[in-house]
Amino acid sequence: MDNMSGGTSVQRVRVMLVDDDPMVRMGLRHMLGAASDLEVVAEVSDGDKVVAAVQAHRPDVIVLDVRMARMGGIETIAAVKARPEAPKVLMFTVFDHDDVAQRAIRAGADGFLLKTASPEEICGGIRNVAEGLGAVSPKTAAQLFTQVRDDPAATRRDAARRLMATLTTRERNVVSGLTRGLTNADLARELYVSETTVKTHLQSAFTKLGVDNRVQAGVIADRCRL
Repeated sequence: MDNMSGGTSVQRVRVMLVDDDPMVRMGLRHMLGAASDLEVVAEVSDGDKVVAAVQAHRPDVIVLDVRMARMGGIETIAAVKARPEAPKVLMFTVFDHDDVAQRAIRAGADGFLLKTASPEEICGGIRNVAEGLGAVSPKTAAQLFTQVRDDPAATRRDAARRLMATLTTRERNVVSGLTRGLTNADLARELYVSETTVKTHLQSAFTKLGVDNRVQAGVIADRCRL
């Protein structure tokens, strides 16, 4: 970030605009130009030009479109984030599908805003991303939360954690060992108990977990990521 001289010191966030639509870039440039703490230092029309532009202009935040002709936004994020001291990346797109947001976040995006966002939301999103706080449009956030709630894997994990919470500490230790392929003898040596004691803990754990064997118990433990 750059410091403005004279009067009150304000840190300017250096912004790069990446979009294949010149009208979008122009609109953003005029919008950000009205903010004293935001400065557009570069504009790029496609993802394949971003890495070189980052090196030349050292932006703090890249406002990046998803779909472009030669190199899309998701691929561009990965290329940018592979660099040392990579700038923050705020995805800025018309695509409100939750899978696009997830792919962007997995690739390293620091924020995700829709092009329908208000000027206040866009400027605020850039500031938040620059400060490491992240930014997500309300509609996208709602979709992501819904997906997390409805994710079958998450549901299974939560159910497994509730079951594991019914076990004693020693029973949890024994069942956790099953996920590492340990035998009763291995568990006995690791926990400094007899094999008979290990078997007793396992049988008690099987009953509480509602399973019949060590494989089923190990699956539940693995779902908890013990």
